[in-house]
Amino acid sequence: MEFLHEALHDTIIALPILIVAFVFIEFIEHRIGKKYDYKIKSAGKFGPIIGAALGIMPQCGFSILGVMFYFQGYITLGTLLSIFLATSDEALPVLISNTEAMDKVLPFILLKFSIAVVWGYLVDFVLKSRVNEVNDTGAELAATDECLTDHFDFKEVLYHSIKKSLKIFVYMFLINLALGYLVETFQIDKSVGILGRSSYLQPMFVSLVGLIPNCAISVGIIQAFVLGIISFESAIAGLCANAGLGLIFLVKESKNKLDAVKIIGLLYGISALTGVLLMAVISLITY
Repeated sequence: MEFLHEALHDTIIALPILIVAFVFIEFIEHRIGKKYDYKIKSAGKFGPIIGAALGIMPQCGFSILGVMFYFQGYITLGTLLSIFLATSDEALPVLISNTEAMDKVLPFILLKFSIAVVWGYLVDFVLKSRVNEVNDTGAELAATDECLTDHFDFKEVLYHSIKKSLKIFVYMFLINLALGYLVETFQIDKSVGILGRSSYLQPMFVSLVGLIPNCAISVGIIQAFVLGIISFESAIAGLCANAGLGLIFLVKESKNKLDAVKIIGLLYGISALTGVLLMAVISLITY
């Protein structure tokens, strides 16, 4: 009953903040989402920057859009990876809803964006990626006009936001309950073993878990960080690998499944390496 009470208490506090966050996200997507569909398609050398900016928004749809544009040759592999690396599924709203971790929200956003941009350009530089020309000169104007003239139904947005928040609420409650039990019973937060907080193997393992395309995984990674079970660096690594439904779409639509596996392997390698490098840098700074 104590585990149940604590998990319910911690989760209920987050619910109203989640609803507000999702309403805000829906509004932003409504205002700029369609316009940036074209922007990313014709981004050129600014691809990784625009891809990272879109990926930061808690919406797995952009990762699917990125895969579609990549297969059509409109964006480079670096841009696709920048979208994947910046995507965190539902992690950002959940992090915002945890009042004890509010000081990590801005570092989280800045780090994810920077990591996505840097690796996006690096991959394109190494692999010399190229894109097809976009000749639809009226697409940008049409997308902008459509975006700005569509009716914004607040009641519908509020309904969907509450529905999504309740779904995340259930995930958070079950994850908090399970993690709370594990912490109290097995003291996993004090582990100094092979996957302890100070181990460089931890971000490698969390990155592997992050590849699972389910929003419950992103919620679980954030909750594990908030409870002190995994480090901030490992959380970043795991969420860099967490590209949402984009990975499923990548495998499903790829004509060469081996190429899809290589891209996923590259995403994992970048995510794990980033976590290890962050641990090394933070260790040097705090030494």
